Amino acid sequence: RSALAAGGQVSLHSPSGPVSLLQGGHVTAALRDAMSLEHAVYEASWRAELLSPAEIVKDGMLWIPPGPGLGATLDGAVIDRRGKRWRP
Repeated sequence: RSALAAGGQVSLHSPSGPVSLLQGGHVTAALRDAMSLEHAVYEASWRAELLSPAEIVKDGMLWIPPGPGLGATLDGAVIDRRGKRWRP
């Protein structure tokens, strides 16, 4: 808000996966005059399995699902099967 109030523009960068893309989409949709949301999609063949409903990017637009919270649910079985534990 402070960037917009000062006449600046905001463009979120969301390369970390479908959850961060969805939260970035919500924030971008809520900001007046926000710029495009930069994102990476389809870099993993199983990415669409992570969320229900799966993320949809069509004609350059991210569909924001209705519902509580982010509007989507993580599939714990996919995380157990495909996830990796990162340690510093």
